[in-house]
Amino acid sequence: MATIKLVCLGDSLTEGYGILPKDCWVNLLANQLNIEIVNSGISGDTTGGMLSRFQRMVLDHEPTHVMIMGGTNDLYCGLPHNLILANILSITRQARYHNIEPIIAIPTDVLTPEIDITIYQDALRDFATEDDQQLIDFSSKLSPDCFLEDGLHPNEKGHIVMTKLVEGKLMNLL
Repeated sequence: MATIKLVCLGDSLTEGYGILPKDCWVNLLANQLNIEIVNSGISGDTTGGMLSRFQRMVLDHEPTHVMIMGGTNDLYCGLPHNLILANILSITRQARYHNIEPIIAIPTDVLTPEIDITIYQDALRDFATEDDQQLIDFSSKLSPDCFLEDGLHPNEKGHIVMTKLVEGKLMNLL
């Protein structure tokens, strides 16, 4: 079997905002699967930021796969779905150009009234299907007790749920 190296590109949902690094789903996953995983999540990041840092945050690590989960902060900034999806498309195209297999991750639900993430989740799901992308869907998988008090970021329990979901999907994808 070929050596697998995964970079997880994203925002605070990937970085593990509000919890200890050891409890973040990315680190839990690396321990479970015993493969090299790089956490390239940055709290507050947007898909435009991810795109602009693709060289440093992804290519410099020379991965075989990149999981892309972003867009929540873009929505908070009021960016339109088509711009967010265009950024995701550009990231996936760059990955494929460099022989890196992209995996699209649908962000978790948001338990705050500021944004309605479901329209974006549906659009991202449609994009992944139409563009024949590998997909991991975190939407609607976490119960309310899996979030920190802010209703946006998963707590330790939420990260365990995310780890199990990704582990099951990655075993089929990798």
